Amino acid sequence: MYEILAIVAGVLIGLTAERLTSTQMKIAAITAGSVAVGAIVSSISGELSISWGFLVFDIGQVLIAAAMAMVLSALWRSRRRQV
Repeated sequence: MYEILAIVAGVLIGLTAERLTSTQMKIAAITAGSVAVGAIVSSISGELSISWGFLVFDIGQVLIAAAMAMVLSALWRSRRRQV
């Protein structure tokens, strides 16, 4: 259940970051957002009480979802402009 929250939050972070103009700002937004949301999801789900290793996994989930959403959104926008 909480993995879905991490993925949806990652997609929202990626779509928001894609609108930024600077590449450095995009990287910073995705990194900071992924760490924050990953920590929140791990805390809410109670996984942090079991092991800190879950934090790395949740941050990775958010980071991958954000990066994929940003790249796919950029591709979609560039193809839409060509048509």
